[in-house]
Amino acid sequence: MKPLITKYDEAVARHRSVLCLGLDPDPASHPSTDEKLRFCLRMVDIVSKHVSAVKVNENFVRDFSITEHRKLTEAIHSHGLITIYDCKMNDIENTVRAGITQVSKMGYDFITFNPVMGTLAAAVKHGETHQVGVIVLLHPSNPESEKYFRTQLANGKKFYEKILEETVAANADGAVVGLHPKITGEEVIQIRSKLGEDKIILFPGVGAQGGDLETAVLNGGRRILVNVGRTIIYSPEPEQTASEINSRINELRHVHTGKNI
Repeated sequence: MKPLITKYDEAVARHRSVLCLGLDPDPASHPSTDEKLRFCLRMVDIVSKHVSAVKVNENFVRDFSITEHRKLTEAIHSHGLITIYDCKMNDIENTVRAGITQVSKMGYDFITFNPVMGTLAAAVKHGETHQVGVIVLLHPSNPESEKYFRTQLANGKKFYEKILEETVAANADGAVVGLHPKITGEEVIQIRSKLGEDKIILFPGVGAQGGDLETAVLNGGRRILVNVGRTIIYSPEPEQTASEINSRINELRHVHTGKNI
């Protein structure tokens, strides 16, 4: 078992949660870097007992310095949570190596990685060197993504299934399986079957995007993370909202497995 997967297991057990807080601080609402960082830190403090992970979307925090990232990741870790830098890293090996080195300095446990440049195996290698796990973008949640990721290849497989093969071959730490309108429970079951139970499946798309929670929870297996961002962070009562979503997830998991999380 990879050490970072063990860290995930410990966070889930400690908080009785597979809910991942998505930090997407809108620059229109938080125009200054200091204000944005304070908002993120406040959200982590408010909902920490109801989540096991925090995913920080790079496009909302491009103004953060390494020092500001460290303040955020150290605060997240102080609550016993894991950190994911949602950067969808994607480039040649030398650039990927440089990027992972910087992410390690920023204090993140995992990155999301877009494999279409063909450098996934290199990313996993450099991630292991710097203790940064790689979660592969397998199937995005946005409807527009189907024109690429659900395209059928000459061998009859969909494009995302080709990525799945490479994810398994590279021994990456997990996969991003967005709750796209066309993805089915049967597909999620097949993804889990091929990944194996020792990998994480990160499910974005619940909440503001309207993804089906049951598709993720009932078919994703044990090591999952359900990401919810705007629905929580811009709720009038973020803690109550996070608590309610976590309770719903745990109810579904109990019904499905007969076991408490």
